[in-house]
Amino acid sequence: MSGLEHLEDGLRNLKLHRRGAPLDGGRPRGARGHGLPRRLGHRHRPARNPGGHAVKYLCLVYLDADHWSACPDQVCADYAQQLADSGRMLAAEPLHGTHTATTVRVRNGELTLFDGPFAETKEMLAGFYLVDAPDLNAAIQIAAGIPPARHGSIEVRPVRQLQTGPV
Repeated sequence: MSGLEHLEDGLRNLKLHRRGAPLDGGRPRGARGHGLPRRLGHRHRPARNPGGHAVKYLCLVYLDADHWSACPDQVCADYAQQLADSGRMLAAEPLHGTHTATTVRVRNGELTLFDGPFAETKEMLAGFYLVDAPDLNAAIQIAAGIPPARHGSIEVRPVRQLQTGPV
């Protein structure tokens, strides 16, 4: 069994705990009772492209300054290679620290540049994985295996297609 297959096997049995959910298996409640946003409740429908095909998901890696280098590059590269070998990874890249960022803003035709990120936050965008997954649950399983998830957080979002043509 490959490392990725072993990870997937373990993740199938992973029980997710959401902030606000009782750890003792309290009485069943709706999504709001567990502290979940309403859109992530049990009625969530997986994102699909027209025709019902799987969509791309962007897994955004966020780390705070204390954990920026906590995960060795080789560990991340190995996981990315496993995803690529399985045909599910479309792209993945680490980012330099926010001190290298430039924010671009255009208002009323005027260009304004700012050093650093647009917003001051505790966790900063450290990189991304663009993956192909049949549904949100599969994308979450992939995100749970991303090595920096142990030190920060991974935001999983479906990629939408631009609506071009007649409106």
